[in-house]
Amino acid sequence: MKVNIGKYPDNDSPRDIQIHIDDYDVWNMFDTLGLIILPMLKKLRKDKMGAPGGMEGFKYESNNTWPQSSFDFYPEDDKLASDAGFKEWDEILDKMIWSFEQIQTDWEDQYWITHPEIDFEDYPEDEGKETTPLRWKVQGECDWAGRAKHAERIQEGFELLGRFYQNLWD
Repeated sequence: MKVNIGKYPDNDSPRDIQIHIDDYDVWNMFDTLGLIILPMLKKLRKDKMGAPGGMEGFKYESNNTWPQSSFDFYPEDDKLASDAGFKEWDEILDKMIWSFEQIQTDWEDQYWITHPEIDFEDYPEDEGKETTPLRWKVQGECDWAGRAKHAERIQEGFELLGRFYQNLWD
C-alpha cells in the first residue's frame, strides 16, 4: 500500500511512504502499533523541547507574563510554574511509556499464584463424543484484583495518549 501523507515540513516535495500491512498486523493491531508508538514516545520524552500549554502546573502567579523559563527576566514564580508544567508533562509521558512497555510483556503472568493446567488425557467416557469436556489438572489461582488494578493503570496510559494525541510533538 502506498500512502501520500502530504509534504515534508522543510520543502514542497511530496512525502510518499511505502507501508506494508499484513493480516497479522491488524489481527492484534494494538501490538503492532505499540511497536511503533513505544520507541517514539521514548524519543519524544528524551528529546522534547516543550510541553502542552494546558498543563495544570503551568498556572502561575503573575498576570502579566507567560510562564517560560527561557528568559531570565521572568519572575521566579513563573519559572516555578513552568518547571511544574514540564514535570507534569514528563509524568504523563512516563505513564504512556509504561503502558506500552507493559503490552510488550506477559504482564498478566505475575498475578497467577498457581498456573492452571488443562488435562489433555483421553477418558473412556468421552469416546465418540463430538466435544470433550474441559478438565483441569490444576485449577489455578489468580490475584484477579491485582490484575484488574494493573490493567486499569495500563488503560490510563492509553487514555492519556488519546487525550494528548495532538500534543505529541517536539
